[in-house]
Amino acid sequence: MMIRDCSEQNADGALIGAYSEMYVADAMHRLGGFFDYAVNDYGAEGDEIADLFCMSDLSHSFECGEPWTVAGKSGAELFACLSEELGYTDAVFPEPCARYAATIEYWIGWTAAYVQWRLKMTFDELFTIVPYDEFARLYYPWHEASEERFVYLVIDRMRMDGEAAPTRLAALRKGLRLSQRELACRSGVGLRSIQMYEQRQKDINKAQAQTLLKLSRVLYCSMEDLMEPVFTMNEAA
Repeated sequence: MMIRDCSEQNADGALIGAYSEMYVADAMHRLGGFFDYAVNDYGAEGDEIADLFCMSDLSHSFECGEPWTVAGKSGAELFACLSEELGYTDAVFPEPCARYAATIEYWIGWTAAYVQWRLKMTFDELFTIVPYDEFARLYYPWHEASEERFVYLVIDRMRMDGEAAPTRLAALRKGLRLSQRELACRSGVGLRSIQMYEQRQKDINKAQAQTLLKLSRVLYCSMEDLMEPVFTMNEAA
């Protein structure tokens, strides 16, 4: 993924994003409502919903600015669309509660929609650079800053992390459209361990053979397929 110029503008001085700027405010409100409803009304886990959303056709429609997603449906309706796409046709959706102040979940969706539009990236790329749980921890004090400042935070991380290429574990898991939680349940490997491997907070190359075997069986791959490449000085030169 290329690092975009944060000062990119058109001839009239307007910001250039992933789709028409006229939809951005609606998109931010809709995605904020999506996460707010999913966590605070439906009772889902925020990190799992972010994971599933990133792998969905719904997120791809959102990234392209298709009007029915960024402006045509409420957050609760978007969550119902995601559930239907994932095959949860018998789910019971509670009525959204009225809230008089923005929640952390709403802020995450609000900010994520702006950053995705501004940098023309995918939500998968964004939540790889700033995982959902870290997004939540950044609420204080970042919710008081402008969305544009958060854009620069993401750009800085992209530069530091070598553009945050996904790990092989993450790529294989998403190829099968499994959430991290589903992979943990099917494999018996702890959810936190999977998250740390995918975020490179733990080195999967040093994982126990039993852990790699459990993951490989669920992901239909060899244990070696999960290992991250190691570059020598000669290869890097």
